[in-house]
Amino acid sequence: MTGQHGPVTSGGAMIIDGGTTELAMIVVDGTAAPPWIVVLTGLAAVAAVVPRWTWRNSGHLDTIVHEGGHAFVAYLLGHWVFGVWLFSDTSGLTGTYGRPSRLVNFLVSAAGYAAPPAFGLGAAVLLNADHITATLILALVALVALFLVVRNRFGILIVTGASSVIILALCSASASTQSALACFLTWFLLLSGPRAVLDLHRARKKGSSSSDADMMAELTGIPGVFWVLGFGALAMVCLFHGTRLLLS
Repeated sequence: MTGQHGPVTSGGAMIIDGGTTELAMIVVDGTAAPPWIVVLTGLAAVAAVVPRWTWRNSGHLDTIVHEGGHAFVAYLLGHWVFGVWLFSDTSGLTGTYGRPSRLVNFLVSAAGYAAPPAFGLGAAVLLNADHITATLILALVALVALFLVVRNRFGILIVTGASSVIILALCSASASTQSALACFLTWFLLLSGPRAVLDLHRARKKGSSSSDADMMAELTGIPGVFWVLGFGALAMVCLFHGTRLLLS
C-alpha cells in the first residue's frame, strides 16, 4: 500500500503498511475463523498425523515443539540451553547446563511430551478469542527463539522453513490464509500429542530405555509406564478441550 502510513482497517482486520518498504501485514483481530476453514484444516491435520507415511515428514513439526518445550522450561528454571539438535528421523536432543537438581531435571524431561498438546490448547484458546494473527506471531517468536540455539544444519533448515511459512502468511494480506494456517497448526499440535505418546509406547515395548519417560522413572523411582500414561492423559485432555474451543 504505497503512499499510506499507519493502520488501515477493513472488515474486522487491520493492515499495517510498511511505507516505502512495500511490506504489509494484515492483522486479523476480532474475526473468528470461518467454520469451513476450521473443519477442513482439522481434516488436513488428521491426514498429516495419522498415516505413518505422512507422519514421517510432518512429525518434524512435533519434534520442533517437543525440543522447544525442553529448552523453554530449562531456561525458565535457570539452566543454560547450550544447544538443540533436530534430526532427519524426527528425533531430537536438547542440551542444558546448570546446578544439579532432580526437580529441575524432572520438569525439563516432562516438558517435551507435554509441550505440543499444551501449546495446542493455548493456541485454541487464542483462536476461540478471535486472535488469529496473535497466534501466528507467538508461534513465529517461539521459532526465532529456538533458531538461536539450534546447532545442526538440518535443524536450522526445518526451523527456518517453518518460520518462512508463517512470515509469508502474515504478509500475504489474506485473512483466510492466516486463519487456515493458524487453525492447521493448532489442530496439528493437539493431534500430535497423542500420536507422539503412542510412538513412545511402541518404542518402549521394543526395548528403548532412553526416553523422557525413562529419565523421569530414574529420577522418581516410579515406573516409566506410568509417565507414558500421564503424557497420554494430558494429551487427550488438551485434545478434548482444544476441539471444543475450536468448534464452539
